[in-house]
Amino acid sequence: MNERIKPCKLNVGDEIRIIAPASAPDMIKLSRGISKLKKLGYKVTTGKNIKKLNQRNDLAAPAKDRADELMSAFKDDNVKAVFCARGGYGSIHILSLLDYDIIKNHPKIFMGYSDITALHLAINRNSDLITFHGPMVSSEEELISKSVFKNFMEILSGKSLKINTYDDRLMKYIIPGRAEGLSLGTNISLVASLLGTNYIPETRGKIFFIEDTDVTSGDIDRYFFSMKLADIVEQFSGFVFGDFKAIFDKEEPMPSIEDVVQKFMNEINKPSLYGAPFGHGEEQMVIPLNAKVRISDEEPYMELMENVVD
Repeated sequence: MNERIKPCKLNVGDEIRIIAPASAPDMIKLSRGISKLKKLGYKVTTGKNIKKLNQRNDLAAPAKDRADELMSAFKDDNVKAVFCARGGYGSIHILSLLDYDIIKNHPKIFMGYSDITALHLAINRNSDLITFHGPMVSSEEELISKSVFKNFMEILSGKSLKINTYDDRLMKYIIPGRAEGLSLGTNISLVASLLGTNYIPETRGKIFFIEDTDVTSGDIDRYFFSMKLADIVEQFSGFVFGDFKAIFDKEEPMPSIEDVVQKFMNEINKPSLYGAPFGHGEEQMVIPLNAKVRISDEEPYMELMENVVD
């Protein structure tokens, strides 16, 4: 296994660059999110595509411009963290346009989720960098005002290893047990989309954190079966399922997503936890990706096993 790279910690006063590598953000919500970050004491700058939103359909800009914006953020040594404005769709378009050696040689905190999963997977694999599933500035601006955001910043500043801050969240085990490994995730449709490419990390021994949105239980079944046919789903050492926003078709009754998950987990028989606070729900825990984590059959259920910033 290659030596993984940890980004430098984020201190108050440091520069955070906001980029839009996928869909175009809501500029009013983005402005509110940026204002709140500034009030917390951070210097906030925006990428060129956000400054002059050159939309193509729902995308923030053409693919080359979105790739250039991301690379510019990593090349700028004044920037200590790169936060994504929004997910949506389109991150996958820029994977082949990135210079992963530059990202590796200029490591910094990279945070986002949902469609940004494609970038996490590619950067984790090709730059060996630890990245962060976490809130996005335009879609989660209300979250930034909550006290839980303080915990995000404590993790990013190296002051805390506590990733599960929702002590009263009701979770359940599908298959009880303990497992340790490097984290991988989180959007299962993006993971399935990248099967067979050079943009998905090795899955053996990993803990798979899983969520998705606008999906049916049939979609989840298909994604899992695709991974099963690719002989990788059984390679994971454990699974943590977050929030799913499901589509229900009243004309064609389907099993619930939980039922589909239960079926696959019973077949695989690996430790698996359901209902963790991440994904497309009300809550959003930070998950360091490509980092050592443990799931256990007693509280705190999910633990971070190493410092993830230098």
